Amino acid sequence: MKAAIRHLKRNKGRSLLTLLAVLIPVYTLVFMFGFASANLRDMFETATNLESGHFQVREIPERATGGTLSLIDNVQPIVDVLDDTESVAWRTVRLDIPALASAGERSQAIFVQGVEPDTVVEITPIETLIVEGEYLTAGSQGAVLGVELAEILDLQVGGEVILLAAHPEAAMGVLRVPIVGIYDAPDASMGRGLIQVDLASARQLVRRPTAATAVVAMVDDVTGPWDVDKIDASANEVREQLPADNLEVVDWRTLAPMVDSYMNLMQPILFLIAGVFFALGALVVVNTLYLSVMERTREIGLVLALGSSRLRVMGTVLTEAAILAAVGAVYGALIGVGLILVVEAFGGIPLPAQFADVFRSIGMSGTLHLRVDTVNIIIAAVAMPVVALLAALFPAWRAAQFEPMEAMRYVE
Repeated sequence: MKAAIRHLKRNKGRSLLTLLAVLIPVYTLVFMFGFASANLRDMFETATNLESGHFQVREIPERATGGTLSLIDNVQPIVDVLDDTESVAWRTVRLDIPALASAGERSQAIFVQGVEPDTVVEITPIETLIVEGEYLTAGSQGAVLGVELAEILDLQVGGEVILLAAHPEAAMGVLRVPIVGIYDAPDASMGRGLIQVDLASARQLVRRPTAATAVVAMVDDVTGPWDVDKIDASANEVREQLPADNLEVVDWRTLAPMVDSYMNLMQPILFLIAGVFFALGALVVVNTLYLSVMERTREIGLVLALGSSRLRVMGTVLTEAAILAAVGAVYGALIGVGLILVVEAFGGIPLPAQFADVFRSIGMSGTLHLRVDTVNIIIAAVAMPVVALLAALFPAWRAAQFEPMEAMRYVE
């Protein structure tokens, strides 16, 4: 150990270069993993909040319905199963109906989403996106719609919209409802195509007082896509207890396939980038340690001539690499975590408007956020030193192979 430290102090510039070869990849990877984890979580939460929940219980359609969800005539048995499932943290009943929204001479094809205002606020962000008026309340006879749809229909809070429902399993229904709120959706297609009304009002449109299309559930203690095993376990538990054979449990992967595909693509890309950083760091370690060994050829030859074992010579070089790798990994991880905390303390990194719109269109925030992930920090802080030590094996082996007399006569 003392000999290794002495050699490191002898050429501080080269030692610093080797240290940076470990430190820079570690803090870069910690920062990159932090960005990727936060945005994966953002996409996951957006998809599960706006579209799917963690899973839904639906009726299996007996015939083609043109993509429209089948009507469940009585959801109470499903609700009872979910309420009795300990891992289910929350559930709400929803009724989605294709419809035509009309105001004056203007009309637009939409989906009417009948919700339970008291429970759906636990998942939908629409309540927080209201820019005019207010959100629905229990027993409300009104509707909330997006800014884009309000512009198309030339509607304001206090105006009225006529909803003409056309579900293939129900008779056509017509409902006139006042506009109580207008929301600014993160996705323009959602703002143009979704109106939320109270569940009782939606049931009037299909003329079935107990109808629903899905019961949406969220699982307890799920913080991001890395907790999908908890969702799977809960969904399987519910699936086994469903009261009828014509019911199915559909999880978020099926309901939001684009998000699932993106997340499946992101992970191998991150590991590929990490591999490139590791390879570059390893090349620097090999180069600097090999030059260090060659500069000390005569010294190593003398050590071998005095009776030191080749294994000990090899161990000295590896000890040098281990010291630099450990110090570089620790400081690299600390710098990476510190940088993440500083960025988050200032609210993230706002994107320019054109990029923010693109990110929002795929379910991500217009602000880049970072996340401290202990597992990813450990991966970066442990993997790079291991790679550095593996890279140091060649110069260490080369030093151990010197012949004492030839090494002592070596001239640079």
